[in-house]
Amino acid sequence: MINDVRSGMIKAMTTYGRSRPARRWVLIAVPAAVLLILAGLAAALIRPAPEVPAGTSVAGVPVGGLDDRELRAAIDGPVRERVEQTVRVQVASSQIEVRPAELGIRLDTAATADSVGVTRMRLPRPGRRELAPVLSVDTAAARSALDERLRQFRQGVRNGSVRLAAPGVLLDVKEDASFTAARTGVTVEAGRAGRGVDAAAGVDALVEAVKAGRDTVRLEITEVAPGNDTPKLAGVDQLIGTFTTYHPCCAPRVTNIHRIAQLIDGSVIAPGGTFSLNDAAGERTRAKGFVAAPAIVDGALQDQVGGGVSQFSTTLFNAAWFAGLDIVEHQPHSLYIPRYPPGREATLDWRAIDQVIRNDTRAPAVIRVSTTGTSVTVGIYGHTGDREVSSVTGPRQPRVNGPGFSVEVRRTVRQDGAAAGGKTLRWTYTGLD
Repeated sequence: MINDVRSGMIKAMTTYGRSRPARRWVLIAVPAAVLLILAGLAAALIRPAPEVPAGTSVAGVPVGGLDDRELRAAIDGPVRERVEQTVRVQVASSQIEVRPAELGIRLDTAATADSVGVTRMRLPRPGRRELAPVLSVDTAAARSALDERLRQFRQGVRNGSVRLAAPGVLLDVKEDASFTAARTGVTVEAGRAGRGVDAAAGVDALVEAVKAGRDTVRLEITEVAPGNDTPKLAGVDQLIGTFTTYHPCCAPRVTNIHRIAQLIDGSVIAPGGTFSLNDAAGERTRAKGFVAAPAIVDGALQDQVGGGVSQFSTTLFNAAWFAGLDIVEHQPHSLYIPRYPPGREATLDWRAIDQVIRNDTRAPAVIRVSTTGTSVTVGIYGHTGDREVSSVTGPRQPRVNGPGFSVEVRRTVRQDGAAAGGKTLRWTYTGLD
């Protein structure tokens, strides 16, 4: 029995001794196999030199499989040719050809190559990769150059305008008279739409076409609506009232008449608005160009800076009277001056006596003035349609208890052939000038 036990122990020791080399082999073989597998995978996935992934193209030019040097050569060659090719620009039914590079739209070779990139990785089953080229665009230069090429499709816009001539002598009588609104002295120029092609939009379209490798671009002609050079005169198309008065040449008062005429010429009374002659002309001072001249002060003549401006006030009054406008405020002279129509005249004194006119029409009323060495003419432009204004002066009625006389002036307005209103003025003069 002892021998059997000893024999078993010897067999076990023999078996154990033989298993140690086998385990050592396993520990070496397994890592080696893993390394071999990894090496195989690396060989399959990693290239020996970096290159562009397969299936890549730039502006339609295939560049897949190229190394960095070949990629840059391709970009500077066929890609550049595609990018900077002649582009046909279609405008309506016409066509022009442009070279993007000549406009300032150029290929940036280095930036395009960097955007493509090269890699050592072998990507399994790569898909198509279409890349746009990177461009260098001088936007301002491109817009300017393209705008010049598109000049043939441009038609300048012409703004509408109203021009009002300096008034001539049409009405100057002191007796009964009438006036009908007419288009005399008015030039209304209708605006004309312009057309052109938006060069900025054109450059944007060219850039997109170049990036996509297209050789055709279509641009639209756009219309430019006309503006209005004289918006304050919109609706003015008639001379609605005018009057002329006369004076001897070269007296100091003529300087004042001409000066106030300069200040008032071109004044615009908005529809429904009022016009104050004192407010518009301002205080008559030497600093503003007025001089001393005779004026009626407290019923007597004496020198006053601005003397004589009442003649302008009278001329304006009559122009507004025959225009049929509402004369809100005015005052005739205390002494009758024979050069003026009796009862149909207006004096003026700073902050004491004013003339205020209300424009009761739907169009602006524009005051234009012209002067000569012996006359002053006021024309009022606006729109009153088929309006006729008549003025009738009644007989002079002598004052009972002193010099002077009373007089009545009646105005009748007819609009489109029908009576449209009237106004009666009554005034008493206390003497003669």
